[in-house]
Amino acid sequence: MAVYVDLVFLFNCLADAAALYITARLSGLPVRRRRILAAALAGGTYGALCALPGLAPAASLLPQMAAAAGLVWLCFGRRRDFLRQLLLFFLLSCTICFAVLSVVFRGDARHAVAGQLCRWEIGRRGRQARFTALLDTGHTLSDPCTGRPVLTAHWEALEPLWTDREREALSRLEAEGAAAVLSRLGPGSGFRVLPYRAVGVRSGLLLCFRADRARADGRELGEITVALSPGAVSEGGAAALWGGETGKEGGGHAA
Repeated sequence: MAVYVDLVFLFNCLADAAALYITARLSGLPVRRRRILAAALAGGTYGALCALPGLAPAASLLPQMAAAAGLVWLCFGRRRDFLRQLLLFFLLSCTICFAVLSVVFRGDARHAVAGQLCRWEIGRRGRQARFTALLDTGHTLSDPCTGRPVLTAHWEALEPLWTDREREALSRLEAEGAAAVLSRLGPGSGFRVLPYRAVGVRSGLLLCFRADRARADGRELGEITVALSPGAVSEGGAAALWGGETGKEGGGHAA
């Protein structure tokens, strides 16, 4: 996750510097580069802190406004039109962030900056697997047996969990389908099929299993159902999709 925090820091520094510079020009204020740099570094640090586990509430509206006020004061001092400068800076920051996220960033970089990536660890029969999941509000798959959300992961990303026999059977998942692979795995394997619907798929089956334990960004989620996708689930490097809670919801979800 360190690379993602570095990315968030850099992105916020650049966005804040640009917004402060434009605010100064539109307000007719002198452009003091050292003050802009200092405020931008402070803004980058604040953004990086918001990306850390447990500090997501700091990214809510009121803390953001307070941080914006601090950056404007650091850059321009307390002037007569302070409130006008604050609102202008805040609007410019939102506009710049939206433009960069929509146009420049793609895949994992974009999701990381938006706080939509989450580090996962799951356990099965004494084995552990670690991977990155994309928080996706559009992913509404749930287990009909428990009613709880289902984590959908590319089977290859969970490779440390498999025995040699399971790995050989799962390698046929894309070619033969969930039901055929379940037959190969046999009774007592701990696998089953999960019905699902998606765009263009009226009725389908996913191979799934029950993870003994799951942890998302350090938060224990207990036992969960994990569905196995035969192929990649994201255009970026995210290996799984999750639509449930992680404690990181303040950082945003993919739509």
